[in-house]
Amino acid sequence: LQLYEVRIHYVEEGDKSKPLLLLIHGFPEFWYSWRFQIRHFAKTHHVVAIDQRGYGESEKPREKEKYAPKILAKDVKELIEKLGHKKAILVGHDWGAAVSWFTTLTYPDVVEKLIVVNCPHPGANLRSMWKAKMQILKNSHLIFFQAPWIPEITLGFDDYQSLEFAFRSEWSGLKNKDNFTDEDLAAWKATFSKRGAFNAPVNFYRALPSSTTDVKDVMRKKAEPPVLIIWGEDDPFLVIECADLSKKLCRDGRVEYIPNASHWVQQDRPERVNELIEQFL
Repeated sequence: LQLYEVRIHYVEEGDKSKPLLLLIHGFPEFWYSWRFQIRHFAKTHHVVAIDQRGYGESEKPREKEKYAPKILAKDVKELIEKLGHKKAILVGHDWGAAVSWFTTLTYPDVVEKLIVVNCPHPGANLRSMWKAKMQILKNSHLIFFQAPWIPEITLGFDDYQSLEFAFRSEWSGLKNKDNFTDEDLAAWKATFSKRGAFNAPVNFYRALPSSTTDVKDVMRKKAEPPVLIIWGEDDPFLVIECADLSKKLCRDGRVEYIPNASHWVQQDRPERVNELIEQFL
């Protein structure tokens, strides 16, 4: 789908006349992260799972400035319009949830409801660093990703062991090991082994230092549409306090915790995630 700046690859299921459920993946992922949700919700919604700009089969601008949060939010707004809808139910995980927060806070009129999975409101992330010093340590990868070329080499080292570690290790991997098969790992490696496949995803992080104005513009804003925050309790990247701090920055928000679930909660506990989304909708 051609947007103003980039072409976006997407997968869709369901009746286009039904409400749009727009699924937005995080790092290091692609549309396939939502495999347990796409068909489940296709009976009741027009389900669209995208590759964000810079990921998978979507176009990949080379300049890091092209991955600023305000630009990513504009992509989502344009996507909703190009897909023939006035509004969407946004479902985002990790970086996809960050983009969904920014979209909701910047363009509230195009968001019917917001569902975020293990990602804090921009203001809550900063507050969590003051309240829980551990979050500063958990965000240390943000500093590493500012370096030129080293992150890309590290992520691709030893046949992309970083991917296996992220999704299968005892520290950060899925608790439900059966939900990330050898075939799933092969799909991830096929996607991220393409030339330059890690460069744009890392540029999401590199764009942050020059995007402080974008963050300041939204960090104190409250989300206007109804918000469901789903939180896997065993997330090694985020302190659990982020969830309640985020709820306080919503006009109409609720938090649902999922025990024994990793950061990759929509893959780890898909039945529970789908149930919570259904109840919310």
